[in-house]
Amino acid sequence: MATMLLVGLGANGLPIASAQDGLIKFNRDIRPILTSKCIECHGPDDAKNDFRVDEKDVLLDYVEAGELDDSSLWADYLITDDEDTRMPPVDEPQLTGAELAAIKLWIEEGAKWEDAADGSAAEAKEEAEPDSFVSKVWTFQGLFHPVSVHVPVAALSLSCLFLIASYKFPETSFQAVAFHCLWIGALGSIGACVMGWAYAQHEGYGGFSFDVIGSLVDRHRWAGIAVAIVAVGLVPLAKKVHLQEQSHLRKYWLAGAIVLAGLVGGTGNWGGELIYGTNHYFNEFKKLFLAENPVAEEVVFVETSSDDKQV
Repeated sequence: MATMLLVGLGANGLPIASAQDGLIKFNRDIRPILTSKCIECHGPDDAKNDFRVDEKDVLLDYVEAGELDDSSLWADYLITDDEDTRMPPVDEPQLTGAELAAIKLWIEEGAKWEDAADGSAAEAKEEAEPDSFVSKVWTFQGLFHPVSVHVPVAALSLSCLFLIASYKFPETSFQAVAFHCLWIGALGSIGACVMGWAYAQHEGYGGFSFDVIGSLVDRHRWAGIAVAIVAVGLVPLAKKVHLQEQSHLRKYWLAGAIVLAGLVGGTGNWGGELIYGTNHYFNEFKKLFLAENPVAEEVVFVETSSDDKQV
């Protein structure tokens, strides 16, 4: 219940933008990234290669609205493997996975530009920061989301495994372990959801919608909510089986546990894609196992006169 009451509020206590407005707002989500990571080299004081992130026409000239692969900013500078062209340079603070995800979604949603209220990119960044004490506490507790998810992932996965094992070894205490892992995981999933909503805004995933088909953020977000709902719903059922010995309900507990394990796996996978990019497992597999072995350069020794060195 606490989770559902919080999902409609932003870090400043105001309603989050509706789905039709788009998840990403330029001033709130993108401009602070450009200000902190790009404007020093591509701003009014220093515009390397005549590229400026604070000028609409210049920045959007490198972006094809709604077409990620055709956007030079994304394909040629932000995610390229070429360290000579990738931005920021390798010796500068890099964009986080969350920041890349925000820019990616901004482009996919049409790359809408918003002028800063006072024309100052730096002050626009400051406006995005929480100002009240309550907002700061809300934002800070959200930073623990990446850590908190390990509790429900481990507990709920173990609950399913021990419940299955209890069928094979009925004389053991495996069913008791499954029950206790379940309620621990259920509580942990509620906490992870609450922290997740705050963390999403802090990392640039703001907004609120139910586009679970087209939005990776929504898939991860609502799958996490589903995990919490199913886990909490299974606790009283498991209690009847374990403590009240109503064994005829055991099969329903098992079915729910299997569904829950699937949801946990899906939520974790989509969360990983938000950080490391889509198809990251497949891409790493191709890089490690399917890429052709580079041909080693052959070192040639040439006989020369005593005055020369071998090369």
